[in-house]
Amino acid sequence: MRFSRFLSAALLLTCFPACRSTNRLFKAGLVEPSPFFESPWLAQDGGEQLPFQKVWTTPDRQVLAEGMRKRKLYIAPVTLAYLRPVKKALAGRELAWGVRRQEGDVARRLREEFAAAFRRSPRPLYRLAEKPGADTLTLQLALIELQPTSPKGNAAMTVLKFVVTPFAALGRFFTKGNIAIEGKVTVSKGGRAYFQFADNEQDKLTFINMRDFQPYGHAVNTMREWAVQFEAMTRTPRGWRVPDSSVLMLRPD
Repeated sequence: MRFSRFLSAALLLTCFPACRSTNRLFKAGLVEPSPFFESPWLAQDGGEQLPFQKVWTTPDRQVLAEGMRKRKLYIAPVTLAYLRPVKKALAGRELAWGVRRQEGDVARRLREEFAAAFRRSPRPLYRLAEKPGADTLTLQLALIELQPTSPKGNAAMTVLKFVVTPFAALGRFFTKGNIAIEGKVTVSKGGRAYFQFADNEQDKLTFINMRDFQPYGHAVNTMREWAVQFEAMTRTPRGWRVPDSSVLMLRPD
């Protein structure tokens, strides 16, 4: 009987990636925009074409033309000026129990992942620049939310999944962390916004995964996915789809 429960849960989980609407259903909701994001009321939904929840492209033809001519990109240090307090109860408990809110480390890692995505790309549209200049665009990133995963809560959920039922995993709604960012590409000379995006991701659905027991394990994975998606988006023809990440993680690592 217990094996059939595990099998049912496994079949339920494996159907998620096959359905885009289900993938969207289990995605984290968009967070309220911060003052970092210019004119958020003009932003559009990324929909099925882009991997970010909100996107905005300048309507200014001069800025648009100037931005399209650039082929160098400077990635600025990530700002923490708009980072919001932790609001989930379990995440707050984890911090009270000694888990450090590693916003500085996460900000540095976020910048490194975006740079690495361009370095690893087989055909990047932009070459990375060490500093902003007249011939560069600047990518500014803001960390908006950072709520740690609850390792203790997930440890309890894992025991329940094996001892009671796999559907105890639904309790992970309370143990999940999330990370939200906003990004802005500006014309370095003058600082006028060329393109903006915003996204929020929560811990992926897993059966058992080592990232469930690390406060920022899922956040690191999300940052890597964002970076790869952003780089792919910069060289993808308009109208073509850049796939979003799955809500499911089958790998145990």
